[in-house]
Amino acid sequence: MSTPLATATASSRLSGVPGRAIVSARGHHFIVDSPASLGGPNEEINPLDVLLAALSTCGTFVCETAASEQGIPLQGIAVDVAGDFDPRGICGDPVDPSIQALRVRLNLTGPSQEQGEALAEAFRHRCPVYGTLAKAVPIEIDVAVIAPATV
Repeated sequence: MSTPLATATASSRLSGVPGRAIVSARGHHFIVDSPASLGGPNEEINPLDVLLAALSTCGTFVCETAASEQGIPLQGIAVDVAGDFDPRGICGDPVDPSIQALRVRLNLTGPSQEQGEALAEAFRHRCPVYGTLAKAVPIEIDVAVIAPATV
């Protein structure tokens, strides 16, 4: 018997401020703005920020869990994500607005380089955000093992 799929949901609605939406997911709410170039107030994160943050946080949590499961000493993790796109497409110019490339850097404190690579492999195979985006755009993953701070 196969396991049924889980379903995640989110919704957004206009807030009454041009270029601003209120997003709701699982009873939590946050504000997303359009950038100023699209008439938004640009005071909160924008939809592209949300996408990059989703990849970053999913990687953080997957690495944390995998490190615990594999007995890898993980004293700290910071995941940086960058995406390249042509903003002219968002503004209506006839160019592809899609993200053309993503770069992920796993900044790990505690593990060896080999253990860091094992965590990157767990990220590649277990993160649903990575798995979905990797089908659409190349994603480069860089592992940086950082020496723990001495007190």
